[in-house]
Amino acid sequence: MLLPFLRSLAPLPGWRTVVALVLLCGGLHGARAQVAQAAIQPAPAGHFLDRGAQLTASGYTDQEFWISGLAKTYRAASTLRSDGKWSATVASTSTPYQTVMLVRRPADPARFNGMVIVEWLNVSSGYILDVDWAMGKEEFLRAGYAYVGLTNQRVGMNGLKEKNPSRYAAGNLPNDDISYDILSQAAKAVRDQSGVLLNGMVPKKVFATGHSQSAIRLVTYVNAIHPRDRVIDGFMIHGRGNSGAKLSSGDYRGVPSSTVIRNDLQEPVFQLQSEMDVDAQPDTSKAVDTAKIRYWEVAGSSHSDQYMLDGIYAVSTREPASCEKPANSMPFYRVQNAAYSHLVRWATIGTPPPLGARIQRSSLLRRIQRDAHGNALGGVRLPEIDVPVATYGIDNSTTGSTEFLDLFACITSGSTEPFDAAKRARLYPTPEEYLRQYVAAADRALAAGFLLPADHARAVEAARQAAGR
Repeated sequence: MLLPFLRSLAPLPGWRTVVALVLLCGGLHGARAQVAQAAIQPAPAGHFLDRGAQLTASGYTDQEFWISGLAKTYRAASTLRSDGKWSATVASTSTPYQTVMLVRRPADPARFNGMVIVEWLNVSSGYILDVDWAMGKEEFLRAGYAYVGLTNQRVGMNGLKEKNPSRYAAGNLPNDDISYDILSQAAKAVRDQSGVLLNGMVPKKVFATGHSQSAIRLVTYVNAIHPRDRVIDGFMIHGRGNSGAKLSSGDYRGVPSSTVIRNDLQEPVFQLQSEMDVDAQPDTSKAVDTAKIRYWEVAGSSHSDQYMLDGIYAVSTREPASCEKPANSMPFYRVQNAAYSHLVRWATIGTPPPLGARIQRSSLLRRIQRDAHGNALGGVRLPEIDVPVATYGIDNSTTGSTEFLDLFACITSGSTEPFDAAKRARLYPTPEEYLRQYVAAADRALAAGFLLPADHARAVEAARQAAGR
C-alpha cells in the first residue's frame, strides 16, 4: 500500500524529500507511533522475583519498575482461521492500568550486547514465574543481554498483591484483554525510555519470549497484534499449545482448535517445543518452516524439567514437590540457548536458523516412536539422548501434596529413569568408550547448530567428569 502511494508523489516538487522523511520516520517500526507511550517509574528494591543476590557476581542488576497508561482492547474483525492470518480491530482505547516490569541488565554498559528479551511472565501457578529467564539465564548472562519480565495478566498482579499487599497496592490490571497492548507499550518503552529502564544503554533489537500459557497468548499476539504494531523484532514461542487465545474475553469469535503462525510476517518467529509439548499438542507439528518461521521439537524433553524447577525454586518460598520419579534431566535449556542465539542472528544479519527434524510418529495413530531404551526417535537431538544413560520420559505424578502447584510441577516435569549398572556396562564397556561416543554426539549437535560452543564445552567437560576422565 505504501509504495504505490509514494510513486504517486513522484510528479510533485520535493517528492524525494517526502519519501526520505517517510522512510526515516517509519523504518522497521513504522507502526510504533500508534502504540501509546506508557509512564515508567522505578520501584524500591526487593521485588517478588528479585534475583539480585544471585546476579551480583555475574555483574548484573535486578530492578523493578512500575509501568502505567491507557491500554487498548481488541476483538476479532473476522473469523479467525487456522492459517493464523488474523485481523484485529480496536474495541476500546482507554482502559487504565498499572503494573510492574522487572529489568535485569549488565551493570557495565560495555557488556551490553544491544539485545533485550521481554518475557511475558507465566501465571499458570497463580503467581508470576520467570520461566524463560530460568531456562535461558546462562546465555543471557554470558552474552550480555538485557532482560525484562512483564506482568501483564490479572492473575499475576493478584498473586503479587497476595504476597506483598503494601508493595503492590497500586497495581491495576482489570482484565487480560489489555495484556496484548501492554506488551506493545512495554516493548516501546524499552526503546523510547531506555534512559530510565536500561540506565542509558540503547537497545538495538527487542524480542518477546513466553512459555506455556504465555506462549499461547503470544501466538495470538504474533498473528493478530504484531502486524498492526510492529514494535518487536522477533519472537521465541516456547511450549505452545495447538492454537492461540481469544483476543478478548467477550469476543464471540473463538479461536480455531489448531493454528499455525501466519506466513506473511517480516520479523522472525522461533517455535521451540519439548517432546511432551508435541505429545500433548500434536497439531503444533503442522508448523511449516519458512524464511521467517522456524520450528524445533527436542527429543527426550518435557514441558518443565529439573533445570527449570531448580531455577524457579531458587526464588520460591515453597518446598520442592515430591514426585514419583526424578524430574526430566534432559538439558533442553542448552537447545533454548542456541535458539536465542539463532534468533538474534536471524533478526540482525538475516541468517536463518538450521532446520530441525521432527520427532518420529507412527503413520496410523501418530504415536511417538521410541528406541529400545524407550527414548524418542527423531527430533532435535542432544548427546544425552544419542548416548543415553537413562530413559527420559514425559510422565510423572506426585507422591506427596496434591495441591495444584505440586501436582502441576510433577506432571509437567517428566521423568528420568537411570539405567542400572549392568545395562550401562553393556552399552559402554569402558568409561573411555562412553566418553568417545558422547563427544562424537556433542560434536554433531554443535555442527548442526543445536548447541552453542560454550554449552558444547560444558557438556563435554561434564561427560569427562562422569566418566572419571
